[in-house]
Amino acid sequence: MYYLFIIKDNFFKTNEEYLYELLYKLKTIHKENYSYGMSLFYNICKLFDTNALKHYIRVKYDLKFYLDKYNYFEIRKSCCVINNDKYLREILCIFYIYNKNIFVCNFDTEKYFWLKDKFK
Repeated sequence: MYYLFIIKDNFFKTNEEYLYELLYKLKTIHKENYSYGMSLFYNICKLFDTNALKHYIRVKYDLKFYLDKYNYFEIRKSCCVINNDKYLREILCIFYIYNKNIFVCNFDTEKYFWLKDKFK
């Protein structure tokens, strides 16, 4: 499962490991620290424009990707979640067109990368 985050001003470009660790801690933060976590999140990340992104995908791609309960992508304001290895490159390309400062994390495999590094 891949999580996509829009990072503000690319200020973590030189320290990807630290950025990954911060995002992982935010994902797993305890409820009593939720306010602190949200504050930290808004200092690091920008929100996705869910309406514009959903409209773009619906019009441009007509959701050609095979999606079901095991293969899907979900567009949230805070992040986007992709659970689809078969069409991963095509889906990532959509997000690359949307914004170049997207950081991709797979918390299960502890892998992470900048989306723009994949599409040079």
